[in-house]
Amino acid sequence: MLILLAVLSNPLHAKETLHIAVASNFKPVLQTLVKNPALKNLNIKISAASSGVLHSQIMHGAPYDIFLSADAARPQALIKDGFAIKSSLTTYAIGLLALWQPSTGAINNKLAIANPRFSPYGQSSAHYAKNYINPPYEFVYANNITHAFQFVETGNAAKGLVALSTLKAAYKKNNDKKYLNYELVPINQYPEITQQGVIISASRHLAAAEQFMAFITQPSTAKLLQTEGYKTKEAHVSK
Repeated sequence: MLILLAVLSNPLHAKETLHIAVASNFKPVLQTLVKNPALKNLNIKISAASSGVLHSQIMHGAPYDIFLSADAARPQALIKDGFAIKSSLTTYAIGLLALWQPSTGAINNKLAIANPRFSPYGQSSAHYAKNYINPPYEFVYANNITHAFQFVETGNAAKGLVALSTLKAAYKKNNDKKYLNYELVPINQYPEITQQGVIISASRHLAAAEQFMAFITQPSTAKLLQTEGYKTKEAHVSK
């Protein structure tokens, strides 16, 4: 009996659970990353929402170990307020916008964007739309950038400013050419979407969290992110 208890309590025989709060745009990529053999010793739980919602949850004590935001402001604010570890701050990706219009025969003038109040993608989308998209159009505000994609896919909006990564994930899954009917928005025409991550100060799994943060910034991971619709250093983005 004592031998059995010793085996069950041995950390070499148990996966450590890591709870990651991730901005909705990055969830599909994260779901791919966690399958990497380099993370086989971790049991990763994912909670996805807009960066604003996740930031608020962390401020109210949500038991996350890592926060992967779609911006730089919120992780840095968590550090300032004592909720995140300063030395863990990492830029893991730069988000890219695409103007998606699946059909040229759409009958409404609605333009879906993520709500600028909660979403960094929404802030950049609003800036681009107001400066570079000719009216008439009517904004349809989504809860997050993934929700904006859903508005367009269901026909509730004729077109939308969405994450390039979401379109790539949808095309990979469904092989439908409608997901290729987009224009990549020039990155110099909207505020850069710098996506940063931090380890939460209250985490009880610091070693595991540090392992993950090292993994997400290594060159092989960066190369994958480029193919999935994100910009990293020296990235080339194409359809």
